[in-house]
Amino acid sequence: MISSWQAAPLVVARIVAGGLLVVALGCGGSPEAGVDAPSSEVPSVAQNPTPDQRKAAPLTLAAAVRPGGQVVETPQTKAAREALHILTTPGSEPAAWEAAQLKLIALGADAAPVLIEALQSSNDVERETAATVCALTDTVEAPLQAALATCLSDSSSFVRANAAAALVRFPEHQPRVMSTLTDLLADTNPQLRRMAATNLSAFGPEASSALPQLTAVLTDNDAEVVTPVIQLLGRIGPQAVDAVPQLQKIAFEQHGELKHAAEQALLLIQTDAESRSPGEK
Repeated sequence: MISSWQAAPLVVARIVAGGLLVVALGCGGSPEAGVDAPSSEVPSVAQNPTPDQRKAAPLTLAAAVRPGGQVVETPQTKAAREALHILTTPGSEPAAWEAAQLKLIALGADAAPVLIEALQSSNDVERETAATVCALTDTVEAPLQAALATCLSDSSSFVRANAAAALVRFPEHQPRVMSTLTDLLADTNPQLRRMAATNLSAFGPEASSALPQLTAVLTDNDAEVVTPVIQLLGRIGPQAVDAVPQLQKIAFEQHGELKHAAEQALLLIQTDAESRSPGEK
């Protein structure tokens, strides 16, 4: 999760799941400073079910919410609510914090009513946490997607970032997600910029509408921001021709992965452009 909450020391732990980058900053009981998340793998919904979970019939989202939006309390929603409370309470023990996050992920669709409730909360941390869990969960039902889509216009840039990370895999939301992530490339927070740049790697030529913003990122001093943007420019191809001068500068001045990415992007942009007939766009 990317969090703006300053009640506890900030801790950065990168969790890569299904190609998404979620930047987790300690919220109260998150891992101690300097300690990375124990695993980059997200457990499946069926991992280590309890006897009660094995006996319980699956709870659909419709069955868990009464008309009017009131959540029906079940063992699953109660467990989800308890886990969310641990994640958003200052002072939670690191082990309890990690267990609570894994619990919410493992609950999958059964946690959806509580996550929707949290996404609509006036508390920034609850919205940030819920959006992050959604990004790490395999099952994101349509009502939960709708709540996340609303969060793409949230007043908190951290909520917007996590909501975008959760929705980037769904084609119907990708235009708004791409716009949100592109805007975050100019954020003053380096972790937000890195997350936005990495999650934009889900796109290709359809990101050509954001070429001015993408080209502007090439002057960023953070290689973790610039490298994925360069790779995206390469996938966009000849339409990214305006980025060529800056890419050539990077290829000449930089070293390692950044230099290689710029050289590859230049090949894709210029080779594709040269293969087109005169006047063809």
